[in-house]
Amino acid sequence: MQVVRVIDRVFEVDGKLKVGEVVKAGDCLAVVVSVSGEEPEYVKYAGELSREEVEAFMPDVVERKVVSKCYVLRGMGESFSPDVGDEVREASDEEIREFHTRNGEFRIPYFYQLLKIDIDVAKSVLLRLKKVFEGDDVANREIIDILLREIDYMLMHGRA
Repeated sequence: MQVVRVIDRVFEVDGKLKVGEVVKAGDCLAVVVSVSGEEPEYVKYAGELSREEVEAFMPDVVERKVVSKCYVLRGMGESFSPDVGDEVREASDEEIREFHTRNGEFRIPYFYQLLKIDIDVAKSVLLRLKKVFEGDDVANREIIDILLREIDYMLMHGRA
């Protein structure tokens, strides 16, 4: 899958990813915040032509496209957002660990922005972090558990 559009901290990928999944595109880590289907191109231009007529000459125009929107968590180098055409893949545990540890300290610099965008996606990221840091320092796991409990409290009290 590839990046097809970049708008500030959000980029779109051609294809279906799992909402809440942490991905890598170019030098950036991102989280999938939504997946949607787009109407086939022929609907816009077909006029009196039937689907079959269009499909006979331009089969790629008839296909329904699925687009995944991703929110950039960070740029690992100079690049803050990926470039159009960059390959997108699931981020490895090591890449996730590397980003969330600086000078031996656990950190989640994007957390509150992500919480404002989608609380369920924020919870998915925390669950992934919990898995990545499973065998690590107890303090890191405690921080993640505290944030998960806070999200659950917010969801129970309708603050989401």
